[in-house]
Amino acid sequence: MAIPFLTDLASIMNVNEFAISVTYSRSGGLGTSVISGIFDNETMPVEVGGVVSVHQEQPRFTCRTADIPNISEQDKIIFSATTYVVRAWIHDGTGVTVLQLEKQ
Repeated sequence: MAIPFLTDLASIMNVNEFAISVTYSRSGGLGTSVISGIFDNETMPVEVGGVVSVHQEQPRFTCRTADIPNISEQDKIIFSATTYVVRAWIHDGTGVTVLQLEKQ
């Protein structure tokens, strides 16, 4: 029996379910598009030496790999009047990519 992953992915990335719509802006003026995905801004502990740990926001955006075929550093994700710059990305091999962002 085939796993209905593409159907599940379409449901997960649906703005009426779990996702939000954002503007994806290519660096160098190569155009913009509206894509959907899941935004996460978890805080992570950062070692800076000393006794007390410091936490830093780690914004990420999970989307379909097909929506960002030519991704590059300096591309931007814009939503809710906030701009985030793409710093890294991880293609997981299943059609999903996680963008590691930095708030601009």
